[in-house]
Amino acid sequence: MQRFILPYLCGFLAVLFFQQATIGMLHAAGLTAVAPFALVRIDPFGLPGFIVAGIASGFYAVVMAWLLRVDSSRAAPWLAAFVFGGIVPTAMTIFVQGPLQGQWPTGNILPEVAFGFATNAMWGWGTLALIRAMSPAPRPPAYQRD
Repeated sequence: MQRFILPYLCGFLAVLFFQQATIGMLHAAGLTAVAPFALVRIDPFGLPGFIVAGIASGFYAVVMAWLLRVDSSRAAPWLAAFVFGGIVPTAMTIFVQGPLQGQWPTGNILPEVAFGFATNAMWGWGTLALIRAMSPAPRPPAYQRD
């Protein structure tokens, strides 16, 4: 469970509690026109955009937990999770998902990259925070008699 289900669930929840909250703060500050919890339906199932982002982010979280070797008995890689979250989902959205939907990266993509990095970095950090919070405590070493 800890290898797949827990990271997937935490990645999904991090979209709701960290990524969308960051989008909301940027929107409230007037730094972006993108509103949080976008209800625009995404094909092929007609789910809202933030739910689709949560489903995809669950898979990213599984990969992140595996690559960063997230475990309750080890030190938490906070900076690595922040950087992973900022780079991998942003790059996948711009260079893989976008072209599959017919949206090619043209012109000045720096604002899109900066927005994606900021929101997805908070997703990565939040995913790690949730994984650490929901992981069972490490077991103490077994007592051995000499």
